Amino acid sequence: MAIHLYQSKRAKRNIGMQVYNDYAWHESQVDALTIWYADVFFINRKPTLVIANPLTKFTFFVFRYSRRESTDFLQKFREKLSYTMTCAGIDPKKYLEQCDWLVEYEKSDKSASAHLSRTKMEYEYMIKSQHHNVDAADDEAFYNRMIADNLVSYHKKDFDRPSKRLYHEMLLRRWD
Repeated sequence: MAIHLYQSKRAKRNIGMQVYNDYAWHESQVDALTIWYADVFFINRKPTLVIANPLTKFTFFVFRYSRRESTDFLQKFREKLSYTMTCAGIDPKKYLEQCDWLVEYEKSDKSASAHLSRTKMEYEYMIKSQHHNVDAADDEAFYNRMIADNLVSYHKKDFDRPSKRLYHEMLLRRWD
């Protein structure tokens, strides 16, 4: 299976279209658990990618992402997702075994975009007001652990932890 990545316009400028291994698939061939939405915000002029799954709202950050320095986006994606899943108590091997290449995803989702925007606002403010030096690996680990344990609303009436939702969806697919 493939990871399906939707990039906002701002994210496309930082990630680019060259990262994909295949063209977009038909909607019927895509598993919702493999869809990820990416956006970007800046801390001290350095891009920070925020990436979320719209089904579970499981989110993680890629701090100081540079297209020039990171020649393999899929490897960076898998590395940061793996770390955040481990922080949430989920074995990343089972998920990453299912997802070994990157495909463009073209369908926008208002709920996913709203979640990314809200996350960007909260964490950009938090990082700037805390005067954290996100250049340090400890701070990067701190924020990815924090976001793995966030409480998020679902359908305006339900609150849950995205890590629990991700784990539950993996169980349903027998990816455990």
